[in-house]
Amino acid sequence: MDDQAYVFVTGNKAETHLPAGVTVQVKVKTNSRLTQKVALKDRTGEVDLEFTGTGEQNTIIGDKAITPGQNSLLTAVFEYADADGVFKPSKLNFGGPYDIGNYHLLVVVAENGDDTDYNDTILEFSWHTR
Repeated sequence: MDDQAYVFVTGNKAETHLPAGVTVQVKVKTNSRLTQKVALKDRTGEVDLEFTGTGEQNTIIGDKAITPGQNSLLTAVFEYADADGVFKPSKLNFGGPYDIGNYHLLVVVAENGDDTDYNDTILEFSWHTR
């Protein structure tokens, strides 16, 4: 079993593999006046999270610890709603995993199209290893 962390982005979906059996902190932040939404699920239904909110200056709209199982693939779907309230797909980019000693960080960022700063929604996965 390959326990290497990675992310693969297609459209507004990010498929993420995280190490099994390690507690992973999932944090979602927003930097937008528009409503941002991230739905995070795995194939087994064990992880089924949805974070929605607005705010500037890295407003936290979600913070949850999870422990991925073996062969766990998490899918995150990013959307935003403007004044009409209808959710539309965001554009994504990603970075990592970044390994700083035994601290690890994987980041997926979303843009809703009102600028090009890719910080409208920020999804962070962080964990420690021995």
